[in-house]
Amino acid sequence: MMEVVALDAPLGARIEGLDRASANEPAVAAKLNRALAEHLLVVVPGDRMTPEQTRVFSAAFGRPQKQLLRYKRSGGVPDVSIMVSTLMADGTTDKTAIRAEDWHTDDSYFAVPAKATLLHGIEIPSHGGATWFCNMHSVYEALPEATRKRIDGLRAIHGYDTPRARNRPSARTPEEIAETPDVEHPLVRTHPETGRRALYLNPNRLDRIVGLERAESDDLLDELADEARKPRHHHGHVWSVGDIVVWDNRATMHRVVIDYPMGETRIMQRVLIEGDKPF
Repeated sequence: MMEVVALDAPLGARIEGLDRASANEPAVAAKLNRALAEHLLVVVPGDRMTPEQTRVFSAAFGRPQKQLLRYKRSGGVPDVSIMVSTLMADGTTDKTAIRAEDWHTDDSYFAVPAKATLLHGIEIPSHGGATWFCNMHSVYEALPEATRKRIDGLRAIHGYDTPRARNRPSARTPEEIAETPDVEHPLVRTHPETGRRALYLNPNRLDRIVGLERAESDDLLDELADEARKPRHHHGHVWSVGDIVVWDNRATMHRVVIDYPMGETRIMQRVLIEGDKPF
């Protein structure tokens, strides 16, 4: 019988006893989504799956959506992306692997960002490469009251690239550029299922706060990011082959630690789940 076991951490739960083939049954899917909204991160251990099996499983959390960069899409199953983050000695490591070392949340450069991301471990290095997650509810709640009052109601510009990001992203095709104009989101968003408020940051994509001069905007964003970097908000997942990890982009950030051996294969399947407009 499926059991949701909360982790001893600021966020996360492990799903025990789940037959993945049953995930789309209404009662099972409802329980999985409740666990995701409550814990923001769910870990489902098991065996490796094909891209088609991963796509089918992911539908328990909502409608899968294609990721922006076409070159990452799995040929036969375009809703599933193949994420290769193997470290290459010749410097050809995929740029998205390097950018993933910085804290971020997926898809914030879209007007309607992904609700959740599913990552499935296919090839895992012998050690290292943990993915860390940050609870953005607890980050918001830890801010001084004066800061919360200052930022409530503020909006920010997100873009595919911004000079605030430490590393540049992968190049886009003309079609992909046309699909990703800059967008505006609230700096604090409300979770549509729980009603809890979360700081909505993305250092890789968030350019500036609307209505503030650049210097003031940068100072405030840096101040907010400082709280998000505190370990009391974090949990690190150490990967095993076959793991499925699903996280709630509406109230988390994540990053990968690039400390795994050069040349050891690291491959994941990824599915983005359609979301709704932040408010």
